[in-house]
Amino acid sequence: MVAGALGVSFRQALRSVSLTLFPLAFVALFTWASAGSTSGNTSDPVRASAWLFLGAHLIPFAVPTGKLTVLPLLAVIYPMWAIRRGMPTVEAAFNKLNGARLVYAFWYALLCELLALVSMHHGVSANLYLTPILTFIIAMVATLKFDRVRNRTLYFALYLFAIALGCAALVFAFSLYGHWGEMKSISVVLGGGIVGGILLTLLQLLYLPNIALATLSYLTGIGFSFGSHSTISATQVTLGQVPALPFLSALPTGVHKELNYALGFWGLLFIVVIIFLQRGDHSLLRRTRNLISQGFKFFVIIAAIAFFSAGELLTNALNPVGVIWWRFVAYLAVAFVSAAIVALYIPALARRVIHRG
Repeated sequence: MVAGALGVSFRQALRSVSLTLFPLAFVALFTWASAGSTSGNTSDPVRASAWLFLGAHLIPFAVPTGKLTVLPLLAVIYPMWAIRRGMPTVEAAFNKLNGARLVYAFWYALLCELLALVSMHHGVSANLYLTPILTFIIAMVATLKFDRVRNRTLYFALYLFAIALGCAALVFAFSLYGHWGEMKSISVVLGGGIVGGILLTLLQLLYLPNIALATLSYLTGIGFSFGSHSTISATQVTLGQVPALPFLSALPTGVHKELNYALGFWGLLFIVVIIFLQRGDHSLLRRTRNLISQGFKFFVIIAAIAFFSAGELLTNALNPVGVIWWRFVAYLAVAFVSAAIVALYIPALARRVIHRG
């Protein structure tokens, strides 16, 4: 019985890896063939497909010029979908859901670690220590069954955050449209052809959540970085080396000091969340406990998103690229505490004073 369940979970983990790896292998082989390579060695595109697979799991890479740790957040959706497809079969083979998830995630992480080992070549290698950890976590998250009733406040906060990211993405799109000439010039200089242009466009789309988060950080006065000793904020724009990528034509070139007042956006967002939290609950102690519990989960998720959205882009000169995750979370934490004081504790204190009077 146990051996059969382990075999089922292993086969489904292998199937989930294949669902992601094989399409990427086709893309790598097609790109290698269309590029007109003079080498008949197909091991390079095969390794590239493994690198694409691991990159989709946000695994950092060491490269000859430095590190690649800023990876497209949107790419992780595809492997999570592949993992989730195999979960019903694994669940049916086990008596307990948590046990099924643990075994399934273990096999998946082990297969990913093997791919990281065999794909090491010419100074390019995935982080062998983080590969099993991150892939295990991704598999556990992908197989999670969310409880919408018990976590309604967390869901509401994340929905508002997602809406804010969507609005930031629209602002970025308008900025990109305003710099259409520069973007077109960069695309012409790159001259990747039809296949290269399609792949470059796809890559930029996969980086859209990273871009949206950096844009949201800029719009709300926090700012972000694009390389060492660089600052892009409402009051200061200092840039160093910038790679020739079309979407970077939307980078701001001037200061907008009025955006400093947009820091109040986070306070307003958390006030709305706290008001939602108070519905139907008149106990200050219960509301406080719920606020701490849901707030902790929210900040863990936001910190993880901010951390993985930024990093080093191939060279030390392009480190960090994106939001400074601890600064971003610190601003949000101050706004969260301020909103709790304004929306929860001051009204509670006022009601107590009125009742005593």
